[in-house]
Amino acid sequence: MTQSKMIKLLAFFCMMVSFTHAQTVDEIQQKYITALGGKSKLSSLKNIYQEADMEVMGMTMPAKTWIIYGTAMRQEIEIQGQKIATFVGKNGGWTVNPMMGSTEPQPLPEDAIKGYMGMLEPGGELSSFKEKGYTATFEGKEAVNANDAYKIKLVKDSSETILYIDEKTNYLTKSITKANAGGQTIEVTTLFSNYKTSPEGYTFPYSLTINNPMIGEIKSTVTKFDINKPVDVAELEKKN
Repeated sequence: MTQSKMIKLLAFFCMMVSFTHAQTVDEIQQKYITALGGKSKLSSLKNIYQEADMEVMGMTMPAKTWIIYGTAMRQEIEIQGQKIATFVGKNGGWTVNPMMGSTEPQPLPEDAIKGYMGMLEPGGELSSFKEKGYTATFEGKEAVNANDAYKIKLVKDSSETILYIDEKTNYLTKSITKANAGGQTIEVTTLFSNYKTSPEGYTFPYSLTINNPMIGEIKSTVTKFDINKPVDVAELEKKN
């Protein structure tokens, strides 16, 4: 075989491998969307209100989260009588954290805002990765809690997330997100479990375990879900 033919054959092989990976990601995406109720169901998800108990360093803290999909989100966490509030919208975001000695809203860094963007998509980044400009690659399989899971890497600009989709249930069971904190790149790992389907037919994980090297382990258990009830974005953006 001549060198020219070998180069052409190698190029063709690489192209076929890339095509197969793209097809595999598409297939996994469709299974994932179906597991969450289907494309039409996800598209009908306009907003949610969620209450949860968060356990951090031996303390249990109530948390509230409002999400208007595609528009904005707000989270409030109560710690020892004080409230940490975070808002992210289309034009940026801010946080008020009295535990850090500040009662005035502080702008969120761009990397932090990017970290919240997946929350604004019904079903998360995987449900609409092409539309949102992510590059997705299939990275094979890996065990999560002894169960095989498809491993997908999503990349957009400077952000990178690894998603693990359970081979049997097609639910998201784990994510690893690279984030920038104080000029350093850290990896935040989240485990998702206890999936439940609401009477309206929407499926969500009710238990999350987040491992952040800057904070430690955070466990979150959802205690309440309100779905598609009216939410005013102006109220979410209020800095009080």
